[in-house]
Parts: sequence; structure tokens; C-alpha cells
Amino acid sequence: MSILSIRDLKVHYATADGTVQAVDGISLDVEEGQQLGLIGESGCGKTTLLKAVVQVLPRNGRIAGGKILFQGLDLLQLPAAEMRQLRWREIATIPQASMDSLNPVQRVGKQLTKLLRVRGGYDRRAAKRRAADLFDLVGLDTERLMHYPHEFSGGMKQRAVIAMALALEPSLLIADEPVTALDVIVQHQILSVLRELQAELNLTVMLITHDISVVAQVCDSVAVMYAGRIVEQAAAKPFFASPAHPYSLGLQQAFPNLARPRDVLVSIEGYPPDLRQPPSGCRFAERCPFVQADCHTIDPRLEPVGEGRLAACLRSREMDSLRQQAEDPTLWQKVEVALPPAPLPPPPSPHEAGGGMPPPPSPAADVAAADILLELRSVSKRFKIGGGLAGLLRGDQEQTVYAVNNISFSLKRGESLGLAGESGCGKSTTGKLLVKLIDASDGEIVFDGAELTQLEGEALLGFRERVQLMFQNPFEALNPRFTLYRSLTEPLIIHGWKDEDARTQRVIETLDRVNLRPAETFLDKYPHQLSGGQLQRVVLARSLVLHPDFLVADEPVSMLDVSVRAGILNTTRQLARELGLATVYISHDLSLLQYTCDRIAIMYLGEIVEIGPSAEVINNPQHPYTQALIAAVPVPDPTIENPPLRIQEGVPRPTELAIGCPFAPRCPEVMEACQTIRPPQITHERQHSAQCHLFGEHRDSPKLKRA
Repeated sequence: MSILSIRDLKVHYATADGTVQAVDGISLDVEEGQQLGLIGESGCGKTTLLKAVVQVLPRNGRIAGGKILFQGLDLLQLPAAEMRQLRWREIATIPQASMDSLNPVQRVGKQLTKLLRVRGGYDRRAAKRRAADLFDLVGLDTERLMHYPHEFSGGMKQRAVIAMALALEPSLLIADEPVTALDVIVQHQILSVLRELQAELNLTVMLITHDISVVAQVCDSVAVMYAGRIVEQAAAKPFFASPAHPYSLGLQQAFPNLARPRDVLVSIEGYPPDLRQPPSGCRFAERCPFVQADCHTIDPRLEPVGEGRLAACLRSREMDSLRQQAEDPTLWQKVEVALPPAPLPPPPSPHEAGGGMPPPPSPAADVAAADILLELRSVSKRFKIGGGLAGLLRGDQEQTVYAVNNISFSLKRGESLGLAGESGCGKSTTGKLLVKLIDASDGEIVFDGAELTQLEGEALLGFRERVQLMFQNPFEALNPRFTLYRSLTEPLIIHGWKDEDARTQRVIETLDRVNLRPAETFLDKYPHQLSGGQLQRVVLARSLVLHPDFLVADEPVSMLDVSVRAGILNTTRQLARELGLATVYISHDLSLLQYTCDRIAIMYLGEIVEIGPSAEVINNPQHPYTQALIAAVPVPDPTIENPPLRIQEGVPRPTELAIGCPFAPRCPEVMEACQTIRPPQITHERQHSAQCHLFGEHRDSPKLKRA
């Protein structure tokens, strides 16, 4: 029995440039007890569909046609007052920005009980009991009801929002990107909560996301949206085994898979069509590797292509043979994109650039590839917090945050190293140390023979030219009032490029190299005129415009769609190889690091607990924390279920140095010695080392008893 039936739904947005047909003729059924995953790129209409169902469209949005039937009731005919009563009681939502959905100046328990009393009719005592039951249901300590949102971790906030959504026992739960930007550990736990709630409460769930691995782990059926239309719908297992639409094929092959890694990820080049003037034929035709002449004139409709499966493609009957061809990543590239980029010209002389320091020679020119470019020697970073007049008035004492503790590693020219770990483990602080945005409290950082603390004046300016940082959030990394040309020429001007023609030529060449083509058309654009993937490529171009020797990329693709993310990863990996660029990638996603990095270092509470070649760390993890991170990464295959996590959520606040192993309080293998003896860094085969008693020389000692 269908709990939700959508028929020929059309949603339009009025803009200054015309009417955007964001949802165009969608028909969809959601059965009672079903877990439906709705996937697709940003801008395909997923969130608009959600807002139409719960009637919260913005002022410029309107439903231009169709029906939305919920339990037989036409929602589009309901008065506003009745629709308000239906929300939360029957249809509840987990919003996309759920981390920011809680009132920061009210205790979380008060917000939950207010919902229960105002919408659910509970009295004060019953509301408190129900709130405690809900926190138990989502795995939160009931004492947390008295805490404010800032006292919650990201995962705890997400669970609190889920508790609010379930407060009035709705019949339908719609979750919009419920785990975006969360650590893999927290993400795994949130997905586990959703699975348990589905089993316990027989929830009907619509999960909206661009992360197909999340859908594979949680949902029993899948619907794929593209350019305001449903292009495929099927049960989860057959969908992931044999997708019936080229767009679905591209999404699957664009996603890194820890269980079955690919040599090259597919990047679906191009962008969805302008929905102010939708094309007359197939909307995916301009990006499809299997396009035919008819695809530009015939608009395919959803049709049965097998038992319980629908697809909107003129060639869906041929997909068995087309899937084999789709394994070739170059098939997905347009001709102009597939062409190799023009070789970079030699850097101009100081005279040609207009003065300043000459750029350094190419790292491969006079130096052996095995030479060390960067070395950290027992580096630590501490921060002081609290204290001062405000702390004195509050009665707070000054505390020390031990952000990075005694880490050592080296990086060769042209080598890529991944830093992985949960939020709060010191990854970003380490990245800032590497580019000298902050100075180390102890230890030495040596770059190409020069110790960073000794750099001043011209030497420091030369270091800034050779070392660049690629920021996490592309929307905040560029000045919104600057054209892209101005943003990209600013580093050149700072480093002495006075010839405007030379600057323009370098900017065009760099934009071309990061696949923003034709580059000339981007020069006068502003950041708000670009998509997220284009913006991230601009940020990459700005970090490469000076031809650096070393790049630190801090979560460079965490906010991007899967296909766009694949394009960025492919581009950065290719450029690192071509330019001999040494790179440090910072991420909590080991599947990304496996694809992009030569080596991986696992950080926990400011320490490197394991480091080694990527394949060794992923396939033969030695530290229990590494094992937990790998177990938490969702796999885009519903036949492979993630094992249950054996560690608890939450990195402790690093305000005290551990006497023994810092991971001991959360470790499932903790032993007596772990509490008092700091484990040494043990090197295994193939330069693979871990900091754990289980693999040390004392592993058979009687002191190493289970705690």
C-alpha cells in the first residue's frame, strides 16, 4: 500500500532571468515500511521535491501542476492550518542543515519538550518522560537533555534532531542529506541508528542524498533524479548490481569504493541543462557517452525495463552491453576535455615578470626524485585557552590544548601523503603548521633544507611562493566581490609579476589545466556565478598558479557531488604526477585517500598512530583505531554490510596528555599496560608502522592482560 503517491508533479521558481522548472512531471510511489533513497547531483530537484511534499517552498516557488497524495489525502488541497497539523505528526523531516537546526540559546531538552507540548498535546510531566524515552531510542544519555547545543558533538546534534523528528511518531520520515560533512565514525553511528529505528518502528523513510554509499547501506529501493525528472527507479540490490540508465552508471563509477578500488574514477563531464529552457530531447544527452541522434529529439519517459524496474532511456534495453563499455573512464569525457592540456611554459625570468624573486627550478630538474622535500622532527603544537579577565570572572582556569603531539614524518618530492582521522585529531592543525600559518611549539619543520622558524624576509616570501594551501570550503575561499581573474592574479602580483599580459597568460593556462574551458570565459565571472565543482577547481587553480612544489589540500572535496568530486580528484592526482607536486591530503574518508595518496598517516589526539603505504594501511591495518575507521567507511554495495563499530563516539578534548596510550579509553582491545605505558612506534614490513602494544615486542608479556 502506498503511503505517498506523487503524480505528474511540477514545481517552478520565478527568477529575474525566467521561470526555472525545477521539478518537471515527477511521478513516484513510496510504500508503507519502504526505505527509498533519492539520489542525484545538486540542482537536480531533490530538495525541491521534499519542500513540495511538506509545503514549505520559498516565496518564489509554486506548484504548477500535479498531485501529492498522502494516505489518500491530497496535500495540495489542504488548508494551511491542516497542513501545519500534519507536519511533525504524520510527516517529519530531518533538514539538510540539521547541525544548525537547534536553538543555540535553549537547552536541547526544552526544545524537545516544547515540540511535544505544543504539537503533541503532552502535559509537562509526560513531555519530559517522552523526551527521555526518545533520547534513549537514538542512543543519547538522558542527562544530555539539560545541555545546550554547543555542548553536543556533531553526531549528538544529529541524533537530537532525529529524536525531534520521531517525537510524534510520524508515518513518513524525510531525511535530507542527514550525514553530509560528518566524520565516518559519526556517520556510521547515525546510519546504524536509522537502520535500528527502521527495524524497531517499521519507519517509512525517504532519504535524499548525493552519497550513493549511504543509500546502499540504509535503503531497500532507489530513485535517481536528473534535471527535475526521475530517470531510474529500482530495488537497491539490482540497481547497484546492474544500473539501467547511463547517469546511474556514471554516479556509481564516480564513487570511490574501499572494497573494490578503481584505478580511475569516472567524472561525468559537463553540467545539468538550464531548466529555464529544458531541452526537447533527453536531458542527459549532452553528457551521455552513449548518445545517439534520436536522443536530442525524443524525450524518453519512464518505462518498465524489468521486474519492478523503471528507466527513462532510449537505449535501456542495450544496457547489458553498454555497462561493459562504461568501465572505460575516458568514454565519459568529451572530446575537448579528453585532449591533453597544453604543456606549461617555462616560468618567466625576473625581467619578464617585472622583478621579484625568480621561481625555483622544477623539482625534477636537478634533484633526484627520492630526495626529501619536507621533514617533521618531533613537532608539537599547544594552544592556551581560558584564563584572562573573562575567565577570572567566570571562575575558569587557563587550560592547554595539546593539538599536535610529537609527530615525525618526511615527504619526498612528488609524493602524496594522506592524513586521516576524526574531527579534533589534529589534522588541520598539522596542515597549518606545514604551510607556516602557525608556528610549532616544539620540534623542527624542515622544507628543502631550511627550518621554517628561521625564514624571514625574502626567504619567507620565496617559501610562500613554493607552498600553497587548498581550502576546504570553496564558497568561503574566494572573495565574492572579486572576479576570478582578480583572485587568480593576486598571488602573481604579490610575487612580483608586473607584466599584465604575462599574468593573464599564466591564469588562462592554469584554468585550462584544471579543466575550466574555455578559460577566457571564466575570467570576468564572480564566484556566485559558478557551481560548487567549478569553484573548487578555481581554488585549485589559485593554489597552482605560482607552480608550487608543495600543496596541502584540506578536505578538498567534502562538500561536492560525487561526480564533481571524481573530477577534482582525477585532476589533482594527474597534476601532482605531471608537475612533480608533493601533496598532503587531509580527510576523514579513507576511500578518497586510498585513491589519491601514496601513503596514509592515521592521526588520533594529535599523534600519528599508524603510517604506511596506502594499500598496506587499508588492507592490513595494524592499529585498532585504523581498523575502526576502515570499518566505518560505507561501501556503495548493499550486499556488503558494514560491521558494527567496536568503539564509542567522540574524541576526548585534548586538554591533558595521556600517560599511556591515548586511544586506550575507546579501544576494544585495551590491556592493562595500555593505561600506564606509552606504546612505541613499531615498524613492520614495507615501511608500515603502528603505535600499539598489540604489535610491539612486549605483546606476549604477562603485563599485557585484558583490562
